[in-house]
Amino acid sequence: MTRISRSPARDLAAGGALHALVLAGGFGRRLEPLTRRLFGAAIPKQFCRFDGGRSLLQQTLERLAPLVPPARTSVVVDASQVERAREQLAGWRDVALVEQPCDRGTAAGVLLPLLDLVRRAPDAQVVVAASDHGVADEPLFLATVARAEAVARAAPRGLVLIGAQPDGPVRDYGWIVAAPARATSHATVEKFIEKPGEAEALALHASERALWNTFVIVGAATTWLDLFARRLPGLTNRLRELRDRWPDGGAEFAAAYALLPPANFSSDVLAGAPSLAVVTLPREAGWTDLGTEARLLEWLARRAPADAELVEQA
Repeated sequence: MTRISRSPARDLAAGGALHALVLAGGFGRRLEPLTRRLFGAAIPKQFCRFDGGRSLLQQTLERLAPLVPPARTSVVVDASQVERAREQLAGWRDVALVEQPCDRGTAAGVLLPLLDLVRRAPDAQVVVAASDHGVADEPLFLATVARAEAVARAAPRGLVLIGAQPDGPVRDYGWIVAAPARATSHATVEKFIEKPGEAEALALHASERALWNTFVIVGAATTWLDLFARRLPGLTNRLRELRDRWPDGGAEFAAAYALLPPANFSSDVLAGAPSLAVVTLPREAGWTDLGTEARLLEWLARRAPADAELVEQA
């Protein structure tokens, strides 16, 4: 059964406040061999406690909490992971848990919780963030998110993307090339580059305007929704119809959701955003996309060498 679990306190959120949509619906297939060795099952990495303490999802919620309290936070998960998510969110009772009935692409995975949020708080500002990234300097990360929020509020019809200063010519990250900043405005995204070749990655790393795409984005909820309606009108209208008909989910909603056209948030939505602003996350923040075993082990080694050694031996 598909439904939204929420506390009544969520409906009392102040208009215009910053809300968070935390994306935790992925399956982490690239790390399946590691999670099977460690935990005996293919557990999506956002739910894994790699260092024996908090899961990546729990770390994400704690990281955002100083800016966005649980009562203004939504976590979207795949229906197959709902019980695991509920167990991990037991300490965050006011967090809204939004069940995604099945995988219809990352665009629907963002749009589903966004539609629910717009109903409750149409004047909200929204930060969208993944649940499986690593951050070394969390205060610096939060300061950058706060700066992105300030930029978004100053340009209420725009969205602001956070790009991380690269520390290497990584080829399996998405990259942003920022347009030259003008004295009177913030930089905007000139183009996106997905998984560059070796020579291109080296050139991007050498460029002062190239950044890693963190996919942490801030903007008004209505601006988000307008962008979806402009880029994917069929998906937006259909999912809005389904949510209006079955606001609390259920089997009929799940069956209809499974028929939605698949779409990718990055290429089908974000790449078409007009005048997308970009705010730079300093290299010192130590942002990492934990999408590969090698990168995860490197991140654990920086945090706790003993833990990394145990994982490496698994």
